[in-house]
Amino acid sequence: MSTLTKVFRVHKEGVLREFMRSDLKFSRQLLKKVKTAGKLFVNGGKADLNYPVKRGDLLKVVFPKEERGLRMTGEQVPLSIIYEDEDILVLNKPPGIAVSPGRDHSSGTLAQGILYYYDEHDIPFTVHIVTRLDRDTSGLILVAKHSYSHSVLTAQGIMVDRKYTALVEGRNLENEGTIDKPIRRNSSSIIQREVHEEGKKAITEFRVLDKASSSSKIQCKILTGRTHQIRVHMASLNSPILGDSLYGSAFKGLKGQALHCHELAVVHPWTGKCMKFTCSHPKEWDYI
Repeated sequence: MSTLTKVFRVHKEGVLREFMRSDLKFSRQLLKKVKTAGKLFVNGGKADLNYPVKRGDLLKVVFPKEERGLRMTGEQVPLSIIYEDEDILVLNKPPGIAVSPGRDHSSGTLAQGILYYYDEHDIPFTVHIVTRLDRDTSGLILVAKHSYSHSVLTAQGIMVDRKYTALVEGRNLENEGTIDKPIRRNSSSIIQREVHEEGKKAITEFRVLDKASSSSKIQCKILTGRTHQIRVHMASLNSPILGDSLYGSAFKGLKGQALHCHELAVVHPWTGKCMKFTCSHPKEWDYI
């Protein structure tokens, strides 16, 4: 399998290491890997991280081969690919599939399906998940195709914008609102989270789209990224998401909870272009 090579135009004078860290968003870990196992060239000549660069120089980075963890083996799991290029992959994850292997789901995960797909198409990378969804939540997931994309997409100040559709119990919500309640892990559970004054700041915006006889359809946007954030916040308003038994819903008949990431917007890590992706909620929702 081939390795990744990227070419950059230097736009200011300085030390190569600092330019790669501050302007090209190389993480310290990735920079270390490039130093020890990759190659650097400036204007065609070999260079090291202390090389003095100037405006207009051409930097070529040959990235090292990516290693996969012991548990990261490919498995034929169907993938719904919304978009793909050399740098990113956007998938529509169905409910009931975990993103990565864990103690209670060692196989059949999205990550293993991605690795199988990579092997089938001679893509020499491992899996870099940028945005995660709970096992029983559906919708759009952003994957960095390689370590450099992952470094850029997870750099401080870079944020992926996501919007969710949900069905919640009851019809007593205000037409729109902002939930600003801190969240922490429940001390009596490994999995469950709770609203608590000692938790981390968590903000969710919501808007009611429609109301049925005993439920409401809402759109949500999270301004922070806490585990189970939308699920915990809606339960705190006595409007748990349908099918979410962990946070109080008694509704049956869904594969998971009725929570779906329907929109994802991201600044592309290579082109700098803002890209937006959308997908519809699971069809089974239409029969509720």
